[in-house]
Amino acid sequence: MRAVIVGAPGAGKTSVARGLGRFGWKLVTFGTVMFEIAKERGVKHRDEMRTLIKGEDYKRLQEEAADKIASMEGNVLVDTHCSILKPEGYYPGLPIGVLKKLGPDAIVVVEASREDIEKRREKDRGERTREGDPVEHQKINRYFAVAYSAISGAPVSFVTNEQGKLEETVERVAGILKAVRSNG
Repeated sequence: MRAVIVGAPGAGKTSVARGLGRFGWKLVTFGTVMFEIAKERGVKHRDEMRTLIKGEDYKRLQEEAADKIASMEGNVLVDTHCSILKPEGYYPGLPIGVLKKLGPDAIVVVEASREDIEKRREKDRGERTREGDPVEHQKINRYFAVAYSAISGAPVSFVTNEQGKLEETVERVAGILKAVRSNG
């Protein structure tokens, strides 16, 4: 089974995804797989991919990462972004070619309040570049996630990750994925 977990930067999707390891999920970070490939092309920092790699080159990089992930076996949880904010606007984190290659069985969108996201982003400063209005980004993510669901046939679930309630969020997502696996 393959599931995709997405969320705006700072929503806590990676923390939730890491917590799912104890339920037998192998965590694969889409951006890390892309970065491994991009390093061969001269990119030095993961966040540079959004600004240094343009257009068709970026799409090809995404598809190469999707091919690599699609070949993995077992319960694979793909940690990625639903949408990517670039200077010119929002791009799909899972364009149709990537989405079809990944073939997710479930899509989980992790969301959080503006206050929680801003606190988490503050802790990440210096380590990662987090841009844009988190509320707008989450709204855009909902649109993309519903489209991804329509294209892939995978159910989409929205889960709120409240500050200090990570374990409860992990349990909710584990329950969602267990239900999808049971019905698949």
